[in-house]
Amino acid sequence: MSHPIMVAAAKHLMVAEERRAAARETAFRTWGPRSITAASKYARHLLGADAATLDWEILGLLSFEEHLQAYASLGTRGGQHLELYYTDQGGTERLLLRVSCVTCPSQHVHEVTSMDQLGQMLARTPAWQSIDPHAGGIL
Repeated sequence: MSHPIMVAAAKHLMVAEERRAAARETAFRTWGPRSITAASKYARHLLGADAATLDWEILGLLSFEEHLQAYASLGTRGGQHLELYYTDQGGTERLLLRVSCVTCPSQHVHEVTSMDQLGQMLARTPAWQSIDPHAGGIL
């Protein structure tokens, strides 16, 4: 016959494991919406009201409990595909601009810290000729 403390410890362990499993299931079900909400909020914080027009999508599933991530396509212009990537890993949020060549394997990734800085980065891409408002461009 088992000592009562052993039975109590086993029951305590079982309840704790069930609680952790339920928390993991909840985190898994809410990971996508949490990623998109966080990306939208952070982009608005960095880029202002115009960021509300971004159409965020979830980007795969990593460690859904700690790592939120999403991306928003900015389109393809001048042979360049432009995307914004949001990541929050352990409370450290980042917004990245990924510029990739449509016909080659070349790609560049730069951290975005403000709307002004995003504009400066875009001005250095071949896509700028199609975007430049001075030349009548539009993304």
